[in-house]
Amino acid sequence: MFKHVLLFTLLMTTIFSNQVEDTETFSFAGLTATGSKVDFKGTSNLTDSKNTLVGLRYGQQTVDWRTMFTLSGKKETQEFTLEIDKILMDDIFGYPEVRPYLGATIGILHYEDAALTEEDGYFFGGAFGFLIYLTDNIDLDISYHYKKIKDMEPLSNIRGASIGVHYFY
Repeated sequence: MFKHVLLFTLLMTTIFSNQVEDTETFSFAGLTATGSKVDFKGTSNLTDSKNTLVGLRYGQQTVDWRTMFTLSGKKETQEFTLEIDKILMDDIFGYPEVRPYLGATIGILHYEDAALTEEDGYFFGGAFGFLIYLTDNIDLDISYHYKKIKDMEPLSNIRGASIGVHYFY
């Protein structure tokens, strides 16, 4: 699992390291809490399970885009996620402190269950949410995500909501 995470990190860092020189970027770090439901494929006799994960985030943001790495988990479940978000209309509600976004997500999942053996796989999906600026250096991120799981029978998808707090430095 560690080799996969390291390879994934190096690949994504290389791909997204080329920044436009005239674009101002803002680095941030933060904490997140996620409530998720893991769905199993229809032929399985397993019942869907609910997870609550806590995690650490690191990312960079411009006025229009955000790229973020998240490492989250608990004893049975760990996720390493890359999310790329397009920040939409700043003044959609007439408040520049509230910014909606749409995002694409890819990541690696490690899942253990009493009825399953230990499994590693990957997922891809989407997210939408709101960035709410509490101060000049702190924002609140409220989002919903859907992730399609691959290579992990009988798991099907993960869906749920997240709340995060980010500090810009």
